[in-house]
Amino acid sequence: MSRVSIRCLAWGAVVLALTTGAPVFAEEGSIQKGIDAWSTVEGMTHTSFKEDPIPAGFFCPESKPFTGTLSLKGVPLATKPAKSLGTVDTVVSRLDDAVFDAQGVATTRIQLSALSLASVKPVQTECGAYDAKVSLYGEQPKTTMRIVRTEARGGRYEAPLALNVKVAFTPVEGNANAPRELVRRIELGPGTSSVWTYAGKPRYEGPIFIDSDGDGAPDLQVRGDSNFLAGVSPMPETRLASWTGDVSSSVPSCPPGTCPKQSCHCNPDESAWNPDLNGDGCSDDHLHCVWVCVSSTSGGVGAQAVRCAVAADPIDPAQPVD
Repeated sequence: MSRVSIRCLAWGAVVLALTTGAPVFAEEGSIQKGIDAWSTVEGMTHTSFKEDPIPAGFFCPESKPFTGTLSLKGVPLATKPAKSLGTVDTVVSRLDDAVFDAQGVATTRIQLSALSLASVKPVQTECGAYDAKVSLYGEQPKTTMRIVRTEARGGRYEAPLALNVKVAFTPVEGNANAPRELVRRIELGPGTSSVWTYAGKPRYEGPIFIDSDGDGAPDLQVRGDSNFLAGVSPMPETRLASWTGDVSSSVPSCPPGTCPKQSCHCNPDESAWNPDLNGDGCSDDHLHCVWVCVSSTSGGVGAQAVRCAVAADPIDPAQPVD
């Protein structure tokens, strides 16, 4: 399998259960295995084939190498019970309980469990237009997530990602060519401003089955009872980021004392990324971003304290504190 470059995937945490009050797990010395679920923000997700073109003749005998960019949006995962994860289109599983050492560091293996994306508009080729759908393909690689507890209620984490994906191209009306499928491997480095806090109660209630292979049928049961909340700074009162209205044209809402900020995964080069700051010179060929809620005061995690900007700015909703 060859590799495809991702320019920008923007995912946002979706609120499915509110967690309030002091975390009941704050004194525990481990993080329970479970899932982290995300929703993709339309208009901020792009897959580039510039460095690894789709070969000539792929779409039809006359098609040239495709070096364009595919703009994507999230499609809610099929689940059982239906709609039990709301608009979630991406699920990452933490496979092991992670035990903190004397330095406050714990590790766990992570693996993509589900991915559901689709093209914002048809892909134009010499052979006509195609709609595209992106899902996971086959066995997924495992990477190591490093969790650092910087204070009693939480801290930061580093989670490089690797995944095998299938891009299915379906001819749109007027295109008589056959459907096509492309399989690629993607590797992404850790994200900036990746924060976490303890959960006060399970995020998801009851057994949940998700569509892990993109065929529309929920087939994989996932755990929702972890004491870990990814994407939220440690705060006395914690909730997940949420949206009001159209998620494609707004930024998420965050709890009092926190601001929405993009956390961006960089290429897998440890010398080229900083886990606490954006704008660190990451290469655009392996980059995706997720929304997180970071502390709005100087008491935040490391350099992650931010000053909230006006909600009308959907691209950069928070700026670093001077």
